[in-house]
Amino acid sequence: MEQPHLSSVVASAGPPVPCPWCGAANQAGPYCVQCRSALPRHEQDGSLDLRNTPRSPRRVTIGKVLLALLAVGMAACVALIIASSVPSLDAFALSVIAATIPAVVIGWIIIRLDRYEPEPRKALAASFLWGAIGAILLSLIGSLILSIFADEVSGPVIIAPLVEESFKGIALVVLTYTYRRELDNTLDGLIYGALIGLGFAFTENILYFGRAYIDDGLLGLGALFIARAIFGGFGHAIYTGVTGAAIGWARGRYFKGVLRFIIPFLGWCLAVALHATWNAGAIGIWQLVDGNDHFIAGIASLALVALVPGLILLSVVATISHRRELEILRQQLAAEVELGALTGDEYHAITIDRLRRQRLHAAKAAGGRSLRKRQQRFFDTAADLAYRKHHIANGEPLAPGQTAPEPFYRAQLASLRSGLSF
Repeated sequence: MEQPHLSSVVASAGPPVPCPWCGAANQAGPYCVQCRSALPRHEQDGSLDLRNTPRSPRRVTIGKVLLALLAVGMAACVALIIASSVPSLDAFALSVIAATIPAVVIGWIIIRLDRYEPEPRKALAASFLWGAIGAILLSLIGSLILSIFADEVSGPVIIAPLVEESFKGIALVVLTYTYRRELDNTLDGLIYGALIGLGFAFTENILYFGRAYIDDGLLGLGALFIARAIFGGFGHAIYTGVTGAAIGWARGRYFKGVLRFIIPFLGWCLAVALHATWNAGAIGIWQLVDGNDHFIAGIASLALVALVPGLILLSVVATISHRRELEILRQQLAAEVELGALTGDEYHAITIDRLRRQRLHAAKAAGGRSLRKRQQRFFDTAADLAYRKHHIANGEPLAPGQTAPEPFYRAQLASLRSGLSF
C-alpha cells in the first residue's frame, strides 16, 4: 500500500498556528517544535479537528471510578492483613504511632531535597500510598507464591528483596509516563523512589511493631523501634531511592542510547543487593546475639555497613543535582536582571541558599506565615521562569507549571514583589 506523502500528513493536521504558550509562529504539527506544548488543532476549513479533542468526559469518569474502586479494594485487603496480624487495639494504636514518627521525619527530609522545582503533591502522595498499599499487597502475594521455593534464610534474603524492589519499582516506571513532565531528572527519581520505599516501610513497621508489642510488650516494641526506625529507618527509602535515581537519570536524557536500559537495571540490582545485605545481616545478628541490648548494638553496626554507604551515595547524588539546579537558575535568570524583571539583590537571594533562607526567615518575622508564603511564591515563580527558559533552550518538554508565556511570570514577580524586602 502506498504511504502518504509527508506534506499531506502535515496538511491534514490543519493550517499553521502560532503557539499560544511560547509565541513561536507557523507551528503545523500536534506539538510546538519550540516548547513542545500541545497545540490547538483545526481543519483546513477552520472547523475543530475532532480527532484531537480530549477524551469523552464519561470515559474519563469511568476510568477514574475503576481506579478508585481498585485502590479501595487494595486498601481494604491491606487493612484486613493488618487487623489479622495485629488484633489488639492497644498494639495497633501504638504500632501506628511508632510507624508514623519515622515516616513524618524522613518524609520531610526527602521532600526538602527538591527546593527549586517541587513535585506535585498528588504525585508525592500517590508514591507514598503505592508503597504503603499497592507494593505491600503485591509483595505479600508474590512472596507467598514463591515461598514454596524458599527456606527460612533464602526467603527473606533472596526472594523478599527481589519481589519487593520489583513491585516498588513498577510505580517508578508508571510515574515516568503519567508524570513524565515532572519526573525528568535524577533528583526527581530519587525523591519519588524514596517516598515509595518510605510508604512500604510505614505499613511494614505497623505489622512488625504490633507483633513485637503483643509478644514482648513495651520493651519489645521499644527495642524494635530503635532497630527499625532509628538505625534502619532509611532502609527502604534508600533501596528504592537508588532505583528511582537510576530511572530519573535515564529519563533526564529522554531514554536515548543503550544506557537507558543498563542504568535503571543496575540501579534496581543495587537496590536488591542493599536490601538483601540488610536482611541477611539482621537474620545473622538475631541468631548470634542474646538479648535486646546486644541485638540493637548489632543492628547499629549493620547500619554502618549496609545503609550508610547507600545514604552517602544518595546524598552525593542529591547534592550534585541541587548544584545543577542552582546553576540553571543563575544562567537563566541573569538575563532577567538585565531586562529589569529582577533586581540584583533578588537575583542573589534566589540563587544563593544562605540568602534564600535568610529572606524566608525575615519574611516570616515581618509578616508571619502569609508573608513567608508570598516570599516562597516569589522564589517559585522565578524558578518556573528559569526552568521554562532552560527547557525551551534545550528542546525539552515543559512541566505543567511552566507553560505560560514568559511575560506572565514577569508580571507575577512584579505583583508578588509588593510587601517584600530585599
